[in-house]
Amino acid sequence: MSANDEFFRSRKAAAVLKHGILKRYPVVFASKTGQAKPVVFLDGYAGRGEYEEEGEEGSPLLLSRCADTVQGFRNVLLFFVEKDPSHFANLQRVLEQRGGSTRRILRQGDVADHLPEVLSIARQASLFAFLDPFGLALDFGLVRSGLLGRPPSPPTEVLLHFSISAIARMGRAVQVARSRDGKLPPAEQKTADHLTRFLGDDSWQEHFARVNGDGDGETATEMALKVGAEYEKRLTTGTAYSAITMPVRPRPELSPKYVLMLFTRHTEGAWHFADAVGQAGVDLEEARYESQMGQETLFGSLPFDRPAHVNGALPRVAGVVEQNIVRLLAESNPVQLAERVPEVYRGVLGQAWTRHARHAVKSLHRQGLIDHTGVGEFWKDPIRRL
Repeated sequence: MSANDEFFRSRKAAAVLKHGILKRYPVVFASKTGQAKPVVFLDGYAGRGEYEEEGEEGSPLLLSRCADTVQGFRNVLLFFVEKDPSHFANLQRVLEQRGGSTRRILRQGDVADHLPEVLSIARQASLFAFLDPFGLALDFGLVRSGLLGRPPSPPTEVLLHFSISAIARMGRAVQVARSRDGKLPPAEQKTADHLTRFLGDDSWQEHFARVNGDGDGETATEMALKVGAEYEKRLTTGTAYSAITMPVRPRPELSPKYVLMLFTRHTEGAWHFADAVGQAGVDLEEARYESQMGQETLFGSLPFDRPAHVNGALPRVAGVVEQNIVRLLAESNPVQLAERVPEVYRGVLGQAWTRHARHAVKSLHRQGLIDHTGVGEFWKDPIRRL
């Protein structure tokens, strides 16, 4: 059984946050960008469409639900691509049975081969591309020029799963082979070439030169995180795009398995994405709680109390956001929060969202420290220190 097959047998905890985002953010994207033009949702690595054991919804069904949510006031087209023939057949069946009523196109094969069709169809449409491969995604040039190189209007955004575990595994394998044999055997040379095409250059090799052997997994993961940060900068340098990144860990004490990267031109997109990430973080806490069977009592397991969890964490999480805003205002006065999303949510991205930021702004206003009351779309407004 391949890693791909095993993944789709059951929903792993690390996928919960990703799917929590997909339940929320595409609705915002379509609502904000599709007022006068159509919208295309692209799922470039669609998989089976569902998880085999539980039948829970995978990304194609989640995107379909988002499209159905806005179909009364937005014109959305779904475009799904899957390479594996058996997964593609299951995807077709699942979408026919459970995919809703939004128009959709399905293509079997590599997303790189179907990208020209997507770009042609989306020429006059807003495009949200979700790239979630089992390993490495599109080659660097296709992401940079094909997707991020589209004209600024209508908008394009890319949500990319950057696999830290895959980069660490592949980079370590190449380095171990080179240190052992002095030159790369054909299989490892193919891996190295694949990494270079995906990452945009071969600078990753300098990082992995520090990996000493097969067992040096922790160092390989550290190097993969550095490579990911450089990949993000390389994609956005010289463009109007910025990236909001969210490392995703199976458990808080473990290293990230992957990093979610949203590439957007718009501060509004960055703000609402962080909002979706924060709410999806509660989904992840719930999944972790349920995976441990809750708290056993005489009456059985207690269900996860979402409101109690959110309300209990509110003072702590909003307090961190409040300190972050104070720090920003010490550097720059006034400040527009939507332009400084990573700094606003530093330390609590994945725990905080607009509710916490509003709480922080209102607290600062009550203390007489800022001029904004926190009412309305406060993240768009200049906030001044008094």
